[in-house]
Amino acid sequence: MKQEGKSLNYRLLGSLLVLAGLFLLVYPYGQSIYQQWAYPQTDINPAEQTPLPSEPIAMPSPAEQSRDFLPISGRLLIPSLQLDVQVGYGVGEEDLKKGPGFYPQSGHPSLGNVSIAGHRNAYGSPFLDLNKLKPGDSIELYYDNAHYIYSVDRVYVTHSRDWSVVNATSEPAVTLTTCTPLHPADGHYDRLIVRGYLHEIILD
Repeated sequence: MKQEGKSLNYRLLGSLLVLAGLFLLVYPYGQSIYQQWAYPQTDINPAEQTPLPSEPIAMPSPAEQSRDFLPISGRLLIPSLQLDVQVGYGVGEEDLKKGPGFYPQSGHPSLGNVSIAGHRNAYGSPFLDLNKLKPGDSIELYYDNAHYIYSVDRVYVTHSRDWSVVNATSEPAVTLTTCTPLHPADGHYDRLIVRGYLHEIILD
């Protein structure tokens, strides 16, 4: 009887080990399915959380307007995040499905505030790790046959109606905007902002 009891215990233990192994194999897939069900990719347009204000955004002075921002694409590099993406022109829903986009209100990179919106948890999530940037990190922008190198000054969160972030600046700046948090419990997104200031221009 004792021998039969030991044999039963061994078979039970073996079955448990097999079940544990199967659980470890399927757990990542189950977790992925749960994440997709619980947190669908519903990241709203980070540039259109609330409508643009009806009043015009502050524009550069006449002297600064001598160089207008052109409706062309560019290229954004952030070495510390290993990010290298094309930047289109426009921040509409269809624009940002293709990748980050320049705000039409942007100032020319050599003069004012060039602003770029992108998604964090949808359409490739190009701006997923913007929150990891620190003061002093480099942001590089290739635009209109020139290479602009910025140094991060601030990374902060503001509310979705704060359009001052894309206003003109007194010195050349880059502003990156996206949604935060990644998955808000109440469905309400704020806006994550990265602001950097121009450090160097390299002409092609």
